[in-house]
Order: sequence, then C-alpha cells, then structure tokens
Amino acid sequence: MNRTYKGKSCGFIVDYHGLSTYLSEALELYTSDDIDGSYHTLKDEIPKLKACHTRAMSFFTEVTSNDVDDYVLALKDEEVRSQFGLAFRRFAKQMDVILPDIAASPFLPDLKLLGRVNHAAQTRYRDDGLNIADAGAKVRQLVDDHILSTGVDPKIPPVDLLAANFKESLHGVKSDESRASEIESAIKHHITVNLDDDPEYFRSLSLRLRDIIEKTAGKWDQQLDLLMDMVDNIEVEHRQAADDLGLSDIEFAFYNILEAEVIEGRDVTVLDETTTEEIKATVQALVAMMDEATQIVDFFDKPDEVNGMKKAIKRAVIDQSFGEPDLIKVLQDRFMDLAKHKFKNAS
Repeated sequence: MNRTYKGKSCGFIVDYHGLSTYLSEALELYTSDDIDGSYHTLKDEIPKLKACHTRAMSFFTEVTSNDVDDYVLALKDEEVRSQFGLAFRRFAKQMDVILPDIAASPFLPDLKLLGRVNHAAQTRYRDDGLNIADAGAKVRQLVDDHILSTGVDPKIPPVDLLAANFKESLHGVKSDESRASEIESAIKHHITVNLDDDPEYFRSLSLRLRDIIEKTAGKWDQQLDLLMDMVDNIEVEHRQAADDLGLSDIEFAFYNILEAEVIEGRDVTVLDETTTEEIKATVQALVAMMDEATQIVDFFDKPDEVNGMKKAIKRAVIDQSFGEPDLIKVLQDRFMDLAKHKFKNAS
C-alpha cells in the first residue's frame, strides 16, 4: 500500500498477486464508515488518465512534424501556454498516481514528449508557470531523464539576453520563426527584470518590440533581422542616451519619468530645448538630495524623512515652467518609488 504524505492526497493498493479478495474479507470486519474510500482500485483512475492525456495532447492537433520547435511554437500565445501548462500538470499528476503499474505504459511516450515540450517552452518563453515541481517524484524523474537523453540539462536556466553566448545559443534553433520567437522572449524577459530600474525607458523598448512583432508578423527573416539589431544595440543605446544628456544612469531614469509626465501634461510629442534643460537641472538637484538623504539608516521606514523628501520634490518642481499641481503629486509618488529602488541599499 502507498501511504499518504504531505502533497499526496491518497494511497493506492496495487494488487500484483491477486490478494484483493483476502483484503476485502479483512475489511468486512469493519463498518462501511471505517472502510469508505480505503480501497480504491487503479482501474478507477485509468479513465481520468485518458481524459487528462487527451486534453494535454489537444494543443498540438495542427503539429504534423516530430520537431519539438514546432510544438513550442504552438504555445507562443501566453493564454494557450497557460492552459497547456495546467493540462500537462494534470496529466503528469495522474501518471504519478498510476505509475509504476503497467497500465501507464501506453502513455509514457507522450508523457516524455510533452515533458520535453513543456521544458523547452518554459526555457524559450521564460515562463515559470510551466514548472512541474508538484507533479510527483516519479514523473519528474522520468521527464528529467528524457530531457537529459536529448543533450539538454533541465537544471540550466535559459541564456540571458546580454550574455556573451546568447547568439551562439540560437544555433540549435532551426527556423527563422523559432529564432525570432526565442529573441522576442529574451527581450521581453530583459525588459521585465529591468523595468523598475528605468520604467519609462524600458516601457519604450516594450513598445518598440511590439511594433516590430506586429509589422513583421509572418515575415520571419525580416523580423529576425530587426530583433537581432535590437539585441545588438539594447545596452549601448541606453548608455548613449544618458551620455548625450550628460546624465548618470540614475539621473537618466528620473529624467525619463519627468520628461514623460511633462510631455503627457502638455500633450506634445517632443519638448523644446529650454524645457529639456529645466528637466535636467531639476533631476540632477533632486538626485543629489536623495543620494545624501538616503544615507540615513532605514530612511524609507521613517515617515518624517520620506515626507521631507516629498516636500523637497514639490519645492524643486513647483517653480519650473512645468510645475503644475497635478504633476507634482504624480512626481512625488513616482520619484519616491524609483528612489526606493535606486537607493534602497544606500542606507
């Protein structure tokens, strides 16, 4: 008998030697309430397994090749990928209930295939929602062993966009569409993890990426070229833009917020040189004050200090040509959020 434990909802009796009759006789010594649910044959679980298997495979009805890349491309849409992840986990958990019984054998090839697809999709799309940590030890081991047999280590994370070997990591990806998909996902991940560091700049990158994807959909060679060019320049452009303004990285992040809010408030697309210089001077002064103020231990946990900095932001902005009352409140909140991110380790 398999005992229950944390994370395992029930145990099953596997009748390898025809002893179930004796078990039934023994259980008759107890009341029906005592034995309710204690004897549950694996036969009852097979229909559930078949249903879970059918659902998990249903996402790939249009895939006609044996190429895992084609299966992964079928999961490009985030909502589809989420639904597949749920279906595959249910299939994997049901397999863990049946294994090692021979009844699971017909489903093993598809379990291994979908396990490999699930891992490949998790890697390409940087999607932690495809994690199968709760699927059961037997299934996880089967899937990991199969992935290892293909020459891939499931424990190695995807290559970072800015890593020296990122382009080299694309060599194993066959089609232009798949390579473009890989780069798109890497850029999206890069934007997500860096968004708090410079919200406006990385939001602009996200819009540029979306524009490329929408305008080149189906033209995979063109999309690939544009995305590769974006990768080549993604780090240099940020540094160059800050240098062109004569700002540090920290100052540039505050500048981008203030510029974006002023542009929105004035309902224009670009600002004149005078306003640009005002914004530069304002953020340089504020960043210097923040840098000094946050030397105080636990600065952001002290309401009086935080309120004092908000007042300083108001004073710095109110006398400028763009110092509208509505703008000041927005800037106080956004600047303090960014300051907490930028200077959280300074105190």
